[in-house]
Amino acid sequence: MALTLESRGWRAAFLGDLAQPGEAQAGPGNLDLLKAAHHGSRHSSGEALLAQATPADTVISVGRNTYGHPHPDVLARLAQVGSRVWRTDQVGTIRWPVP
Repeated sequence: MALTLESRGWRAAFLGDLAQPGEAQAGPGNLDLLKAAHHGSRHSSGEALLAQATPADTVISVGRNTYGHPHPDVLARLAQVGSRVWRTDQVGTIRWPVP
């Protein structure tokens, strides 16, 4: 399941396990918050999505794993568009908006 929310001047997308081909369905326009799909796997947060959405903040829900999540390519793509990344394995519970 993927969900885009707009409220009181902000816009957020929660992409579940959506892979890159389906990310474009999140809709055009900037995002204030992106919840990265599939724990930041290599096949999430693709260049096409990030070029249209340029999220100010990205949350990656991830814990200790053997899959290499979040993938370094995803972190690099997010850095390239200037998104601040918040990882649950590093900061625990994340509340948004981030102070």
